Amino acid sequence: PKTRLQEWLQARALPLPAYAVEHVGGRPHEQQFYVRCSVATLDVISHGEGSSRRRAEQSAAQRLLETLTAAATRSVASDNTAGAS
Repeated sequence: PKTRLQEWLQARALPLPAYAVEHVGGRPHEQQFYVRCSVATLDVISHGEGSSRRRAEQSAAQRLLETLTAAATRSVASDNTAGAS
């Protein structure tokens, strides 16, 4: 998901995402990582969690990509509807 998100952003000349660990919880051998993923020029943030920082980043990237592609789909549909008038 991280690679797909980066490719999606680069195809649109947008900056790469930033990842930040917001919290690490659980016992030492059962930690849970909570990560935030954001893109500087977009007003979009996603969160992910996982048993490692990498898994949490993958989860956050997947959610952000889903949000961005859904928004892009709505935008295209809106443009097509406006053009049909």
